[in-house]
Amino acid sequence: MERVLRLKTAAMAAVARSSSVALMMLLITCCAVAAAAGDDHELTHLHFYFHEVNAGEPNASVVNVASLHKNGSTFGDVNVFDSALREGPSPASRLIGRAQGIGVHASLDESGGLTATDIVFSDYGEYSGSTLSTTGHFNVSGPSERSIVGGTGKLRFARGYMISELLSSTDTGIVVVFDLYFTLSY
Repeated sequence: MERVLRLKTAAMAAVARSSSVALMMLLITCCAVAAAAGDDHELTHLHFYFHEVNAGEPNASVVNVASLHKNGSTFGDVNVFDSALREGPSPASRLIGRAQGIGVHASLDESGGLTATDIVFSDYGEYSGSTLSTTGHFNVSGPSERSIVGGTGKLRFARGYMISELLSSTDTGIVVVFDLYFTLSY
C-alpha cells in the first residue's frame, strides 16, 4: 500500500512538472508571436510647419482666454489655438491642416507649459480627414517632445512622439517645425 502511494505521488509530481513545462513553453511561444507581431508596425515620420498668428492681429489663430496677470507673470494663463499647418515654413506654402487645442502656462518660472493638441489633416494625401492627438510639455526655449496618444481615421490607434522647435518668431506670429514619429497598432 505504501509503495502504491509513493508511485501515485511520484506520478502526480511528474504530471505537475510536465504541465509546468508545457505552460512555460506556451507562454514563451505567445510572447515570441506577440514580439514578432510588434515588429510589423512601421515607424511613420511626418514633417510640417505650425504657423501661429498672435492675438490682436488680423486672422489671429491664438487667443488668451484666461489670465491672472499678477506681477506680470504668465503663470496660469490659458490659450486656445487653431493654427495653420503648412507644408513649408513660408506662409504661402500649401495648407495641409490645422493644429487645434489649448496651451496652459503651467510653469512658475515661465519656462514652458502644457498643451493638448489635435492635428487635423485636411489636405495631406492618404491622411486627409484623419487626426492625431498630442499632449505634453512645451519648452519656451529649445525643442519640445510631446506624446502622440491616439488618432482618428487612417491614424486610428497611433502611438508615438512629436518633436517641435521654434523656427522663427516675429511681432505678429511664430513658425514651429513639427516632426511626428508614430506607429499604428491594430
